[in-house]
Amino acid sequence: MEERYPIGVTDSCAVAVLRGDDAGSGYGGWSAAIGLRSGEATVRVPGHYAGVLAERLRSADERFSPGLRLARDEYLDVTALVSDDEETVALSSTARSPVRVTVEVPRDEVEELAALLAEAQALIETLRQGLGLVPDSLPDAL
Repeated sequence: MEERYPIGVTDSCAVAVLRGDDAGSGYGGWSAAIGLRSGEATVRVPGHYAGVLAERLRSADERFSPGLRLARDEYLDVTALVSDDEETVALSSTARSPVRVTVEVPRDEVEELAALLAEAQALIETLRQGLGLVPDSLPDAL
């Protein structure tokens, strides 16, 4: 079973936190999804990464230059693009991913997306710690 916690939307994309069956006190079963509202593409990143991506997006907006790779790691490539005078930031899965997916976000939504990803990270931290405090079963004495 997987649980979905919607975080928020921009004009072009939506952010949600996903909890898988294997979610425990670690990050293993947690992830954040960034999906285009059109339904054309979704990028899913590990639970510990939403906050990292938020910071990278804030930095990317400041350093925006068409064609420049703004960030790259084992999960995503973040690239500045301009097409028909529309500036976007592309979040592309890396070769590590079994399927290559790119979500393009208009540059004027990058700060809003970064804020949603920071909220997603905060929710993951809260739920992750809260789950560790609730026992799986009651003691036999009760």
